[in-house]
Amino acid sequence: MSSLEQFLGEVASVASPQEASSALGWPGRIRHLSATSIGMFRRCPEQFRHRYILGEKERPGEGLVIGSAFHEGVEYNYAQKIESHVDRPTAEVVEYLQDVGVPKVLEEQGGADEIAWDSGDAVKGVDLLRRDSERILIRYHEDIVPRIQPISLEEELYIHDPKLIVPIIGYVDVRSGYAVEMDTTTEWVPDRIIDTKTGKQSVSKLKPSWMLQATIYSAMTNLPVEYHSISRAKTPKITTGLESPDMVFTPDPIKTANVIHSASQIALMIAWMYTTYGPDETWPTMGRFADWSMSFSPCTNCGWRKVCPAMSGEV
Repeated sequence: MSSLEQFLGEVASVASPQEASSALGWPGRIRHLSATSIGMFRRCPEQFRHRYILGEKERPGEGLVIGSAFHEGVEYNYAQKIESHVDRPTAEVVEYLQDVGVPKVLEEQGGADEIAWDSGDAVKGVDLLRRDSERILIRYHEDIVPRIQPISLEEELYIHDPKLIVPIIGYVDVRSGYAVEMDTTTEWVPDRIIDTKTGKQSVSKLKPSWMLQATIYSAMTNLPVEYHSISRAKTPKITTGLESPDMVFTPDPIKTANVIHSASQIALMIAWMYTTYGPDETWPTMGRFADWSMSFSPCTNCGWRKVCPAMSGEV
């Protein structure tokens, strides 16, 4: 087993992160990193091992599937608005959500029984999924969507810096823009990236966990990144950059360089752990020693608690 001293010596003896990863070994399954995978490694390397080294998946939570169904409805409207510049009627969008969007999300997750519903009851869970996603979709479609002109949806973008072992990948929800009239044509100029977040409560400033994603998206596009926070309350509350300037991240080359530097260090840690422990031995269970400035313990919602030695006998 490699020691930390050996690791540091190996890194010091090579000229680049790519050579460092080659000297240490890099998991072939991982072809890129993302804000999600970097965040998970930061929270708990052992959780990262299960998800990204072994390729296992956790049971999705109730909030995730509600957000996914909501996104299906939004994208159904935006996909045609790119060319038409006109929104579909609310009733049509809701009909699509219930007839296509919800069944699609349930199928992608392997069925209702594979979802970790808060109530523990799949029938009640699906009913809640339909009601909550419809309620927030109607509010968002009527109050926010009319002022957005999408240019593209679900773009796959990359950052590949020489400091990085593998690229950082991101999927941008919506790139919006505005029209510029030319002599004979109309050109659409991108003005921002929009990412929507659903949850039990709406927030008025960027969460720390969103900042990495925002920095990556802005580096990929050189555009501001605006977050829309939508609550699942009986009367949904929506906060966008219009209501709170703190919901917008402005491109910053210094922050971009710093994030790329930090991501390159994370990649070297992954390489060292893969070389030191391999794919089958437990990686450090750092979730157990959470940073208590967080609002939750990473172990609380981890799908691998039952097999984690840091939680042995407790779950």
